[in-house]
Amino acid sequence: MPQHEMRLQFSLDLPRDAALVGDARRTLDGALAGAGVTQDCRDDIRLALTEACGNVVSHANLATQYHIDVTVDGGECVIEVTDDGGGFNPERVAAREPDRLVESGRGLHVLAAVVERLDVVSVEDTGTLVRFSKHLTWDNAGRE
Repeated sequence: MPQHEMRLQFSLDLPRDAALVGDARRTLDGALAGAGVTQDCRDDIRLALTEACGNVVSHANLATQYHIDVTVDGGECVIEVTDDGGGFNPERVAAREPDRLVESGRGLHVLAAVVERLDVVSVEDTGTLVRFSKHLTWDNAGRE
């Protein structure tokens, strides 16, 4: 099957535990590697997923678990990370003093730098959805 016709979809429910972020990253990377996605593209997706999951682990204090949805359809990978950890007010985060932003505002900036699209929907006292997408590049030389 040509790569542009590839479709992959899976979901993970994980406890809010930093040790399991690597498991999610390896699961996704293995699926993308098996499909023939280039190393550079997979590196960006791994970094983005690490930042999105890291935000849940670090900041979603009310959450006991979170959910990851991955959809690869044709040449695009879309990932959603959702939690019910209380959410936040983006305006309040933006109003923080610059030294506090260095500590806690870096993750979404890193994520935005390596993906084509990033959406963050957070409802204070409820939870947060981080959705990002990356156009896939294919390693045709490595395919059998």
